[in-house]
This record gives sequence, C-alpha cells and structure tokens, in this order.
Amino acid sequence: MTQALNQSEQARTPLVSVVMPCLNEEEAIGSCIEKIRRVFESANIDGEIIVCDNGSRDRSVAIAEAMGVRVVRQPLRGYGNAYLMGFENANGTYLVMGDADDTYDFALIPKFLELLRKGYDFVTGSRYLNGGDRAISPLHRHFGNPMLTAVLNGFFGLSYTDVYCGFRAFSREAYQRIRPVSQGMEFNLELAINAGMAGLKTVEVPITLNQRKGTSKLRTFRDGWRSLRMMLLYCPNKVFLWPGSLLLSFGFLLHVAQLFGLLTWDGRPAAGVTGVFATISTVIGFQIVLLGLHAKTYSWSRRFDKENAALEWLYDHFNLEAGLVLGVGLFVLGVGILAALVLQWLKEQMLPLPNPELASLGATLVLIGCGTVFSSLFISAMFVDQRNGRQ
Repeated sequence: MTQALNQSEQARTPLVSVVMPCLNEEEAIGSCIEKIRRVFESANIDGEIIVCDNGSRDRSVAIAEAMGVRVVRQPLRGYGNAYLMGFENANGTYLVMGDADDTYDFALIPKFLELLRKGYDFVTGSRYLNGGDRAISPLHRHFGNPMLTAVLNGFFGLSYTDVYCGFRAFSREAYQRIRPVSQGMEFNLELAINAGMAGLKTVEVPITLNQRKGTSKLRTFRDGWRSLRMMLLYCPNKVFLWPGSLLLSFGFLLHVAQLFGLLTWDGRPAAGVTGVFATISTVIGFQIVLLGLHAKTYSWSRRFDKENAALEWLYDHFNLEAGLVLGVGLFVLGVGILAALVLQWLKEQMLPLPNPELASLGATLVLIGCGTVFSSLFISAMFVDQRNGRQ
C-alpha cells in the first residue's frame, strides 16, 4: 500500500514542489514541514515537499518519513548535489528551494508564486533589502556576502543585493535553462549567475533570516574560495582574455621595437635585459590567453552566450592540424634563430653577440610554439564536445 501511494505521489503533477536539502537537521526538519503544510492549506496550494537527505546520521530522515513527505537520498555530499537530486525528483510546475534549518519564512511561498505567475522567471529572497540580515554572523553579514555579491555584480553586470540567499523559486522551464552543475555551496551563486546570463526576468523579495536550529554546515573560507573560483571560471573575458591580450601585445610590441632599433637607453639600443622582459610579457600573456580560451569555451556552453561571433568563427575554422602546423612552425622558426645565433657566437669565439635581442625573440617563439602544439590537442577536444553539445 505504501509503495502504491508513493508511486501515485510521484506520478501526479502538483503546482509547486518545495525542495529542502537535509544533513543532520533533526532539530528543525519537523518544524519546516509543518510550516510548509500550513502554507499549502491556508493558501489552497497543491504542493509537495521533497526532502533530499545528504547522509544524515541523526533522526532527520525518520522524522520526515513519519510526517509523510517524500525523502530522496543523495550519497554524494554537497549542498549543490543535494539540490540537484531533489530537483531531479520534483514534479511541480514551480520549484521552491529552502534550507531545512528553520531560517526561512515559508509563509512567503504564496508571494513567490504570485510573482512567478505575473511573469517573473526567477524569484529570490534578499536578507539585505529591509534589514533582514541580523541573524547572519558578523563575518558573513558585513564582509563575506557583500563582497561576493559585489564581485558577482561587477563581473556579470547584474544587480543582486544578496546572491547567497538560499530561499528562491522559479519555474521548471527556468530551471532547465539555468542548468546548474555546482556541487557545493557555490550552487546558489551559479543559480544567480545563470539566471542573469540566460536573460531570465528576476526579482528580489525582502526576507528576514531567523536563527538557525542545529549546527551550520557552512565552511567559511573553503566555500568562499569555491564561490570565487567559480565566478573566475565563468567570467573569462575580464579575468583572462583582456589581461592576457594586454600582456601579449605589450611583449610583442617590445620585441618589434627592439628589432627596429626604436628603443634606446642613453643613446644605446635596448638589448638583452629588455629582450628578457619582452619574452616574459609575451609568454605569460600567451598562456593567460590560452587559459581564457579554455574557460571561454566552457562558459559559453554554460552561460547561454549563443551569439558570440568570435567563438563561432573559431569553431568553424579551427582544427587540430592547423594548430599543430602553427605551433611547429613557430617552434622551428625559434630554433632556427637560436641555432644561427649559437653558430655565430661560436664562430666569433664566444664574444658578445651584436644582436642579442634576437636571442630573446627566438626563445619567445620556441616557448609559444610548444604551448600552441600541446594546447591545440586540448582545445580541439573541447571544440568537439562543444560542437556535439550544440547539435
């Protein structure tokens, strides 16, 4: 009988699914379920509650099952993993996410649904709009959350006031467009970023955070770094491509200026030391640009950047053979320059060379050539995956 009821529950399509991740929340899980059910009853909402257990060792699962809600299990630890499993098992037209620690006011669910029905795609709470942040620890309240919010807004051109709020609602269609993959606490940031980059209509609702029941699972510095790392990966232009292109261009121009005698110090042409700096700038800039290209390919597939003409052109014209030919050509040219210099050096009985800037240019070409060969192998594999994903 119980199995039949569970199958019937899973087959129906409720208006809303409230998904709560759970890891040792026996002090709060029962209260959360009761509050959500009262909201469903008072607002006449056809809804389901899904608790995604993430390896609890206390009575959390027993309490939830005794109260008759659906419990799904996610053996892979992580805040994001729990939500991914929970949403995968949700049947509702609208999805609501909230922590099982009794910090969020689930009485706002009707307000969230009203905004979704009015045409918003992504509704998120904000603890900073009307002073609802008093229960946040001082470090997170005054530094961590505001800093991450400011960085995210600056990188992606968004205007959130609280990107780490875990009380949100969105339609199933919006969730499928967001397509989150993050496994940890950075899951919340990915939702906010992808919603903005997908062009979803978003709105923030003032909420008040209550004191949590039980022990917090947040690890400040580890989770903060993972969040920052994810934003860096999702924003390759400002982090990689622009700085890398600047360094690469500067180093290249420095080489050209040396070759044509345009740089002089006290009437003498710039020589060895200037060439070393030119090589450093060119090679580091080139490597950063390559990293940016790798990240850009990934972010393009994850951030709905469908009209990127430059990458479209690159995908259409780049192939492994072209990269190998270019890399080998640069390498051979660099080796040729260095070999000629060595022969000249030996011929002149190891006296100082008259054109030492050629040595730095040759070294630059060798290093860039090697980088191009090996990066072409990796980039071509990424292009294959990208083309397959876009077919």
